[in-house]
Amino acid sequence: MQILHDVFPAYVAVAQEGTLILGDLHSSPRTEGTYGLDKARVVITPERIIIANDSNEGPVIVFSEEYSEFNKSGEKNQDSHVITKTGKMLAYRKNSACGCGSRLRAWNPYRHVYSSKDPSE
Repeated sequence: MQILHDVFPAYVAVAQEGTLILGDLHSSPRTEGTYGLDKARVVITPERIIIANDSNEGPVIVFSEEYSEFNKSGEKNQDSHVITKTGKMLAYRKNSACGCGSRLRAWNPYRHVYSSKDPSE
């Protein structure tokens, strides 16, 4: 499976369809009224965005959807943007923290992207 982008740790902001213009969505500082994470792992495949977060039980996929648009930023300090097929808008960028102590650093997301079943179901 081809991986287009794999960012850890990452700031993430998620907005519902129709609530913002994509250019107004920022992950850090996070746009007011959006849901966000500060130390997530973001994996982009040719069809899907997968976001994982640390939990007491280890890494867990908290978001996984097919997308219709992916705009990768050329700069680490600027947001990349994704629009899912259901209209959700996401912004993410590299967090300057090291992610030390997180199990997401060693987590292998690549074995999960082969599944044909949506892990959010």
